[in-house]
Amino acid sequence: MEIFEIIEALILALTALFLIHLFRIYTYLNEFPTPSFTPIIGHVFDYSNPSKALETITKNVIKCGGIMRQYLGPQHPFLVVADKDFLEFTCKNNRYISKGSHYNYIKPWLGEGLVTSNGEKWKQRRRALSTKFSQTSLLQNFLDIFNQKSDILLSVLDKYHNKDVNLQPIMKRFTFDIICETAMGICLNQQSQTTNTEYAASVETLCDIYYNRMSSYLMRYDFFYQRSDEIVREKKALAVIDDILEKILNLKSEVKKSSGENDATTNDFLDLLLNVEIDGKRLNKDDIREEVNTFILAGYDTSSTALSLILYKIAEHPDIQKKLLEEQKEVLKEDFKKLHVSFENLHKMPYLDMVIKETLRMHAIIPMSGRRLEKDGLKYDNINLPSTVNFSIFMHGFHHNPEYFPEPEKFRPERFSSNEKIDKFTYMPFGVKPRQCLGKNFAMLELKSAISKILRTYQLINISEHQLDLKPKLLLYSATGICIKIRKRSKNITKKQEASVNLSTSY
Repeated sequence: MEIFEIIEALILALTALFLIHLFRIYTYLNEFPTPSFTPIIGHVFDYSNPSKALETITKNVIKCGGIMRQYLGPQHPFLVVADKDFLEFTCKNNRYISKGSHYNYIKPWLGEGLVTSNGEKWKQRRRALSTKFSQTSLLQNFLDIFNQKSDILLSVLDKYHNKDVNLQPIMKRFTFDIICETAMGICLNQQSQTTNTEYAASVETLCDIYYNRMSSYLMRYDFFYQRSDEIVREKKALAVIDDILEKILNLKSEVKKSSGENDATTNDFLDLLLNVEIDGKRLNKDDIREEVNTFILAGYDTSSTALSLILYKIAEHPDIQKKLLEEQKEVLKEDFKKLHVSFENLHKMPYLDMVIKETLRMHAIIPMSGRRLEKDGLKYDNINLPSTVNFSIFMHGFHHNPEYFPEPEKFRPERFSSNEKIDKFTYMPFGVKPRQCLGKNFAMLELKSAISKILRTYQLINISEHQLDLKPKLLLYSATGICIKIRKRSKNITKKQEASVNLSTSY
């Protein structure tokens, strides 16, 4: 009988400990409101239908006044934030705040680069790269690559004249070609491939693994992840990426030595990194690896999804497409039928700028960005914020809050005209300072140059029966694709020079 009494006592003790644990987590951050939830599993059902998740969370956070507690299983809650005052408060106290704990999942790939690092390392790296990356000459060099790759894009789209086309896979290959050449100076010619190269496939694999890990309750924990098949896939993909980057670094080093240049003109991001100095020291190979991989992740899926959605919205609104075309004619004049647009002219297209911004408001490519409080003692609105609290800056919630954007479900580019002031703490498609995306100007130039060419070459037509099924992971994506119909405007406009691209078979 004694053994049964011991087992009974253990069960009672464990039950008591579990109930105490539940009491603690359900009274933790009790000052912040929370929507109704199911005991133990919390708000899991709010996320059970990914197609409705953004709508549900937005509705709840607005109802709670812009900040709410969320529970996912029997663990400490996190905060979802779509409140201007709280966001401004965190930015002012940024030295106490780091990236959210889930960013640890992508450190095997990105290391301690700009996206994942914190503290002094992040400050020094950010300061050094901002100075270099903001150079106009660098963006002008990149524009040549944008033009070359978009010429190839048009030749791909020509095959879909008068046909329906899913933009997502096509734009992924387009932006991947651009990001590889601007980041590392390698030409993969992915747009002309019927299958992914080994490098492209490895990047895609890592994106899938990390997105899936963030959405899985068990895979969040290293104990389960390290014993899963996913860890094998991750290591294989990382080995491919590391091997290629190592070869490129060695090649760059040999070229640099043979040319005798100490500060060569930068033609790609990797060249720039090789010349960056922090406290009088050059970046080592690990530092360079971190930033190149960060640049590729940040500029690959984000740009392709943004470009696809912008073209989709233009097709959906013929009146807006007409205005855009009129602006192109007005700005370019006799150069309207020429494919390439100058750096200066791309900055003279305010309506195109408004359409891009409104699309990125309506469809935040990164719906949420995680943060973590690292130090006790911060007080917000008379509420003491304990350390280790994770909170999500909910971009989609900000962008769809009628207090900040009246009639948020209406596509109205004019809200971004110079006559309307947009608060930097309510609109953040590229994040919010001081951790705003370093590649913001790069991305806008890439989008504008590609859209300008596509608009002048094709009429974009909405497919009434096609509906987007937008779901949040780390990035926004559409489970049903992003489909439109395209029709050539005229032979004169679509005539293109044949792009010559060298593909190195070793990659």
